[in-house]
Amino acid sequence: MRKSLALLAVVALFAACAAEPTPTSSSTSDSPTLAPPTSTLSDQENSNEVRWQVDRNGEWSYIGNPPDCEPFETLFTTFPIEIEHLTQFARPGRTGMGETIYIGHGALRADTSIHDQVTVRFPAEGFSLAQVSRRFENYIDSNEEQIKLEFIRPCGSLVRLDHLARLSNRWALIVEGVPLGTDSRITFFPQNVHFVAAGEILSEGIGHAANTYLDFGVYDFRNKNDVASYVVSHWPDYRGTADYGICWSAFFGAETEKALSELPAGANPLSDYCSR
Repeated sequence: MRKSLALLAVVALFAACAAEPTPTSSSTSDSPTLAPPTSTLSDQENSNEVRWQVDRNGEWSYIGNPPDCEPFETLFTTFPIEIEHLTQFARPGRTGMGETIYIGHGALRADTSIHDQVTVRFPAEGFSLAQVSRRFENYIDSNEEQIKLEFIRPCGSLVRLDHLARLSNRWALIVEGVPLGTDSRITFFPQNVHFVAAGEILSEGIGHAANTYLDFGVYDFRNKNDVASYVVSHWPDYRGTADYGICWSAFFGAETEKALSELPAGANPLSDYCSR
Protein backbone atom coordinates (compact mmCIF):
# COMPACT_ATOMS: atom_id res chain seq x y z
CA MET A 1 0.00 0.00 0.00
CA ARG A 2 2.80 2.43 0.91
CA LYS A 3 4.58 1.77 -2.37
CA SER A 4 1.34 2.43 -4.26
CA LEU A 5 0.94 5.76 -2.49
CA ALA A 6 4.52 6.66 -3.28
CA LEU A 7 3.97 5.83 -6.95
CA LEU A 8 0.89 8.02 -7.06
CA ALA A 9 2.83 10.92 -5.55
CA VAL A 10 5.66 10.56 -8.03
CA VAL A 11 3.31 10.24 -11.01
CA ALA A 12 1.42 13.32 -9.89
CA LEU A 13 4.69 15.22 -9.59
CA PHE A 14 6.38 14.22 -12.83
CA ALA A 15 3.73 13.14 -15.33
CA ALA A 16 3.92 16.52 -17.02
CA CYS A 17 3.70 16.85 -20.75
CA ALA A 18 6.55 18.37 -22.72
CA ALA A 19 4.86 21.74 -23.16
CA GLU A 20 4.99 24.41 -20.46
CA PRO A 21 2.05 23.78 -18.09
CA THR A 22 -0.84 26.20 -18.11
CA PRO A 23 -0.45 28.53 -15.12
CA THR A 24 -3.03 28.28 -12.37
CA SER A 25 -4.88 31.32 -11.12
CA SER A 26 -2.41 31.58 -8.25
CA SER A 27 0.45 31.90 -10.71
CA THR A 28 -0.88 35.14 -12.10
CA SER A 29 -1.83 36.92 -8.89
CA ASP A 30 -0.84 40.51 -8.21
CA SER A 31 1.38 39.43 -5.31
CA PRO A 32 4.81 41.04 -5.06
CA THR A 33 7.68 39.40 -6.94
CA LEU A 34 11.41 39.82 -6.82
CA ALA A 35 13.38 40.92 -9.83
CA PRO A 36 15.56 38.30 -11.53
CA PRO A 37 19.12 38.05 -10.22
CA THR A 38 21.42 40.85 -11.30
CA SER A 39 23.52 39.91 -14.35
CA THR A 40 24.39 41.21 -17.77
CA LEU A 41 21.40 42.07 -19.92
CA SER A 42 22.06 39.25 -22.39
CA ASP A 43 22.50 36.65 -19.63
CA GLN A 44 19.34 37.81 -17.89
CA GLU A 45 17.30 37.69 -21.09
CA ASN A 46 18.58 34.20 -21.86
CA SER A 47 17.85 33.00 -18.32
CA ASN A 48 14.31 34.33 -18.40
CA GLU A 49 13.61 32.35 -21.56
CA VAL A 50 14.79 29.01 -20.12
CA ARG A 51 12.19 26.45 -19.05
CA TRP A 52 12.97 23.04 -17.54
CA GLN A 53 10.53 20.18 -18.05
CA VAL A 54 10.31 16.46 -17.36
CA ASP A 55 8.74 13.74 -19.50
CA ARG A 56 6.84 10.64 -18.45
CA ASN A 57 10.07 8.64 -18.24
CA GLY A 58 11.61 11.05 -15.73
CA GLU A 59 14.00 12.62 -18.23
CA TRP A 60 14.62 16.33 -17.71
CA SER A 61 15.23 18.68 -20.63
CA TYR A 62 15.16 22.41 -21.28
CA ILE A 63 13.78 24.99 -23.65
CA GLY A 64 16.07 27.94 -24.34
CA ASN A 65 19.74 28.41 -23.58
CA PRO A 66 20.60 27.64 -19.94
CA PRO A 67 23.41 29.74 -18.45
CA ASP A 68 26.35 28.11 -16.71
CA CYS A 69 25.85 27.13 -13.06
CA GLU A 70 28.13 28.46 -10.35
CA PRO A 71 29.59 25.85 -7.99
CA PHE A 72 26.96 24.77 -5.48
CA GLU A 73 29.32 25.71 -2.65
CA THR A 74 29.22 29.31 -3.93
CA LEU A 75 25.53 29.38 -4.76
CA PHE A 76 24.23 28.06 -1.42
CA THR A 77 24.84 30.58 1.34
CA THR A 78 22.08 30.15 3.95
CA PHE A 79 21.18 26.95 5.76
CA PRO A 80 17.36 26.63 5.76
CA ILE A 81 16.94 26.48 9.56
CA GLU A 82 19.15 27.27 12.51
CA ILE A 83 21.55 24.42 13.19
CA GLU A 84 20.77 24.70 16.91
CA HIS A 85 17.26 23.36 16.23
CA LEU A 86 18.48 20.10 14.71
CA THR A 87 18.22 16.77 16.50
CA GLN A 88 18.55 14.47 13.47
CA PHE A 89 19.72 14.61 9.86
CA ALA A 90 18.41 11.87 7.58
CA ARG A 91 20.80 11.88 4.64
CA PRO A 92 19.50 12.30 1.08
CA GLY A 93 19.63 9.27 -1.19
CA ARG A 94 18.25 6.48 1.00
CA THR A 95 15.49 3.93 1.27
CA GLY A 96 12.72 4.36 3.81
CA MET A 97 9.62 2.79 5.34
CA GLY A 98 11.18 -0.65 5.53
CA GLU A 99 12.79 -0.27 2.10
CA THR A 100 9.44 0.31 0.38
CA ILE A 101 10.28 3.80 -0.91
CA TYR A 102 13.32 5.71 -2.14
CA ILE A 103 14.00 9.18 -0.75
CA GLY A 104 16.13 11.61 -2.74
CA HIS A 105 15.87 14.49 -0.25
CA GLY A 106 17.28 14.93 3.23
CA ALA A 107 15.16 15.37 6.35
CA LEU A 108 15.96 17.77 9.19
CA ARG A 109 14.31 16.96 12.50
CA ALA A 110 13.88 19.51 15.31
CA ASP A 111 12.27 17.39 18.01
CA THR A 112 13.06 19.71 20.90
CA SER A 113 11.70 22.83 19.17
CA ILE A 114 8.16 24.15 18.97
CA HIS A 115 7.05 23.47 15.41
CA ASP A 116 5.58 26.91 14.73
CA GLN A 117 8.64 28.72 16.04
CA VAL A 118 11.17 27.39 13.52
CA THR A 119 11.99 29.92 10.80
CA VAL A 120 12.77 28.56 7.32
CA ARG A 121 14.91 30.62 4.95
CA PHE A 122 15.67 29.94 1.32
CA PRO A 123 19.24 28.69 0.92
CA ALA A 124 20.43 30.09 -2.42
CA GLU A 125 20.18 32.87 -4.98
CA GLY A 126 18.65 32.92 -8.47
CA PHE A 127 15.73 30.49 -8.11
CA SER A 128 12.06 30.98 -8.96
CA LEU A 129 8.96 29.07 -7.91
CA ALA A 130 8.04 26.16 -10.19
CA GLN A 131 5.81 23.68 -8.30
CA VAL A 132 3.63 23.77 -5.19
CA SER A 133 1.68 21.29 -3.08
CA ARG A 134 -0.71 22.17 -0.27
CA ARG A 135 -2.24 19.41 1.83
CA PHE A 136 -3.41 18.01 5.12
CA GLU A 137 -1.87 14.69 6.15
CA ASN A 138 -4.06 11.80 7.26
CA TYR A 139 -1.37 9.82 9.07
CA ILE A 140 -1.29 12.24 11.99
CA ASP A 141 -3.96 13.94 14.09
CA SER A 142 -3.16 17.49 13.08
CA ASN A 143 -4.89 20.35 11.30
CA GLU A 144 -1.57 21.97 10.34
CA GLU A 145 -1.43 22.55 6.60
CA GLN A 146 1.76 21.23 4.96
CA ILE A 147 3.25 23.09 1.99
CA LYS A 148 5.86 21.91 -0.48
CA LEU A 149 7.64 24.54 -2.55
CA GLU A 150 9.98 23.65 -5.39
CA PHE A 151 12.19 26.27 -7.02
CA ILE A 152 14.19 25.97 -10.26
CA ARG A 153 17.28 27.89 -11.32
CA PRO A 154 17.62 28.47 -15.08
CA CYS A 155 21.01 26.72 -15.16
CA GLY A 156 19.34 23.43 -14.22
CA SER A 157 19.04 22.89 -10.48
CA LEU A 158 15.99 22.46 -8.25
CA VAL A 159 15.49 23.03 -4.53
CA ARG A 160 12.69 21.25 -2.70
CA LEU A 161 11.46 22.38 0.72
CA ASP A 162 8.57 20.36 2.10
CA HIS A 163 6.53 20.32 5.30
CA LEU A 164 6.59 24.08 5.53
CA ALA A 165 3.96 25.41 7.92
CA ARG A 166 2.64 28.96 8.31
CA LEU A 167 4.07 30.58 5.21
CA SER A 168 5.24 34.17 5.22
CA ASN A 169 2.69 36.69 4.00
CA ARG A 170 4.38 37.01 0.62
CA TRP A 171 4.44 33.29 -0.17
CA ALA A 172 1.00 32.64 1.32
CA LEU A 173 -0.40 35.18 -1.11
CA ILE A 174 1.45 33.69 -4.08
CA VAL A 175 0.17 30.14 -3.45
CA GLU A 176 -3.29 30.95 -2.10
CA GLY A 177 -4.99 29.67 -5.28
CA VAL A 178 -3.38 26.24 -5.11
CA PRO A 179 -5.95 23.55 -4.22
CA LEU A 180 -5.70 22.18 -0.69
CA GLY A 181 -5.85 18.39 -0.74
CA THR A 182 -4.83 15.28 1.16
CA ASP A 183 -2.09 14.00 -1.16
CA SER A 184 1.14 15.28 -2.74
CA ARG A 185 -0.17 16.30 -6.16
CA ILE A 186 1.38 19.51 -7.35
CA THR A 187 0.39 22.70 -9.14
CA PHE A 188 2.78 24.09 -11.75
CA PHE A 189 3.79 27.75 -11.79
CA PRO A 190 5.43 29.56 -14.71
CA GLN A 191 9.17 29.62 -14.14
CA ASN A 192 11.11 32.90 -13.83
CA VAL A 193 8.18 34.84 -12.37
CA HIS A 194 8.20 34.45 -8.57
CA PHE A 195 11.87 34.78 -7.63
CA VAL A 196 13.17 34.09 -4.14
CA ALA A 197 16.22 35.63 -2.50
CA ALA A 198 18.90 33.80 -0.54
CA GLY A 199 17.99 34.10 3.13
CA GLU A 200 14.40 35.12 2.43
CA ILE A 201 11.94 33.81 5.02
CA LEU A 202 9.53 31.26 3.56
CA SER A 203 7.74 30.15 6.70
CA GLU A 204 7.71 30.37 10.48
CA GLY A 205 7.01 26.69 11.09
CA ILE A 206 7.76 23.13 9.99
CA GLY A 207 5.80 19.91 10.21
CA HIS A 208 3.37 19.34 13.06
CA ALA A 209 3.31 19.92 16.79
CA ALA A 210 3.99 16.19 17.32
CA ASN A 211 6.29 15.71 14.31
CA THR A 212 8.63 18.62 13.75
CA TYR A 213 10.75 18.24 10.62
CA LEU A 214 11.64 19.74 7.25
CA ASP A 215 12.42 17.94 4.00
CA PHE A 216 15.24 19.57 2.03
CA GLY A 217 16.40 18.29 -1.36
CA VAL A 218 18.67 19.54 -4.14
CA TYR A 219 18.56 18.13 -7.66
CA ASP A 220 20.92 18.72 -10.60
CA PHE A 221 19.17 18.28 -13.96
CA ARG A 222 22.35 18.71 -16.00
CA ASN A 223 23.68 15.26 -15.15
CA LYS A 224 22.26 12.12 -13.62
CA ASN A 225 23.93 10.99 -10.41
CA ASP A 226 26.16 7.94 -9.84
CA VAL A 227 23.27 5.72 -8.76
CA ALA A 228 20.96 6.50 -11.68
CA SER A 229 21.22 3.00 -13.16
CA TYR A 230 20.40 1.51 -9.75
CA VAL A 231 17.36 3.79 -9.50
CA VAL A 232 16.17 2.76 -12.96
CA SER A 233 16.55 -0.96 -12.24
CA HIS A 234 15.42 -1.08 -8.59
CA TRP A 235 13.30 2.05 -8.09
CA PRO A 236 11.83 2.97 -11.51
CA ASP A 237 8.90 4.79 -9.89
CA TYR A 238 11.37 7.40 -8.64
CA ARG A 239 12.97 8.31 -11.95
CA GLY A 240 13.11 12.07 -12.37
CA THR A 241 14.02 12.71 -8.74
CA ALA A 242 16.18 9.98 -7.22
CA ASP A 243 18.45 9.78 -10.27
CA TYR A 244 19.14 13.54 -10.16
CA GLY A 245 19.40 14.05 -6.39
CA ILE A 246 22.70 15.15 -4.84
CA CYS A 247 24.32 15.33 -1.41
CA TRP A 248 24.13 18.93 -0.21
CA SER A 249 25.65 18.67 3.28
CA ALA A 250 28.99 20.21 2.19
CA PHE A 251 27.43 23.27 0.51
CA PHE A 252 27.31 25.49 3.60
CA GLY A 253 30.88 25.50 4.85
CA ALA A 254 33.03 23.25 7.01
CA GLU A 255 31.39 24.16 10.32
CA THR A 256 27.88 23.30 9.14
CA GLU A 257 29.10 20.15 7.40
CA LYS A 258 30.75 18.98 10.63
CA ALA A 259 27.63 19.72 12.69
CA LEU A 260 25.48 17.75 10.25
CA SER A 261 27.87 14.80 10.21
CA GLU A 262 27.64 14.51 13.99
CA LEU A 263 23.85 14.27 14.03
CA PRO A 264 22.12 10.88 14.13
CA ALA A 265 20.75 9.79 10.76
CA GLY A 266 17.56 8.11 11.92
CA ALA A 267 16.24 4.71 10.87
CA ASN A 268 18.57 4.41 7.85
CA PRO A 269 22.09 5.77 8.34
CA LEU A 270 23.14 4.91 4.78
CA SER A 271 23.18 7.33 1.85
CA ASP A 272 23.78 6.54 -1.80
CA TYR A 273 24.63 10.21 -2.42
CA CYS A 274 26.68 11.28 0.57
CA SER A 275 28.87 8.20 0.87
CA ARG A 276 30.37 8.57 -2.60
